[in-house]
Amino acid sequence: MSIHRTHGVVLRTRKLRESSKIVIFFTRDFGKISAVAKGGYKPKSKFGSSLELFTRSAIIFYKKENRELHTLSHSEVLSPYENLKKDVIKVAYASVVGEMVERLLPAEEPNKKIYQLLINVLKQIDLANRNQLEVILSSYELKLLHLIGYGPQLRSCVRCGHEISQGAWFGLISGGLLCKRCHDHDLNAVSLSDRALALLRELETESVESLRGKYSSDRYSREVSNLLNSFVRSQVGETANIKSLDFLERIRDVSVE
Repeated sequence: MSIHRTHGVVLRTRKLRESSKIVIFFTRDFGKISAVAKGGYKPKSKFGSSLELFTRSAIIFYKKENRELHTLSHSEVLSPYENLKKDVIKVAYASVVGEMVERLLPAEEPNKKIYQLLINVLKQIDLANRNQLEVILSSYELKLLHLIGYGPQLRSCVRCGHEISQGAWFGLISGGLLCKRCHDHDLNAVSLSDRALALLRELETESVESLRGKYSSDRYSREVSNLLNSFVRSQVGETANIKSLDFLERIRDVSVE
């Protein structure tokens, strides 16, 4: 058994016996880990609020070799994201962010780019108005998909290689843009407006922070959101059912202030 220090975001917790809980973190140095917080359910737990959902904390844990469940020794709040936790709509968006990381990434594979993306997005959700959340989530989905190898091709036709500037279709199965001549080869292809295509390309390349200040929800952000949600389901649906995405789609029409 070895002791380790790192930073991590709480993705999920569940009860273990009467007073303890299992906490799933996505950490800066060890990727996704699960740890037992002994006494974590006690009213006066030594962990305090550091194990609340979506909190970023500094943690110390004992790593058990050849075991997936470790022991949490210490946890201290770094970023509470208090605005996020006070707003049920923001919690719904953050739940999709956390569940995608939890379900799509294997345990204990470090990825500092994904960790940085995760904490950046939670910060932007915390700071955002409700009408900025849709663009934040779409940018996150697109960036995360690229980091894990599922990212769509958004510059040229995935079938013939023809560069596309307008009149595009998006192949949910093909994995990217299709030109007018090729879209019939993907029965799940979706017609894409030119404004939505331009927005998709910005979501791919610009920081989440700059996008939050630049865009609010409109018909094109909704078009992109629906497209990316469908793409997530078509690409990873068999291996990961993102339940929070279904819930978000049911409530998001009330999320714009």
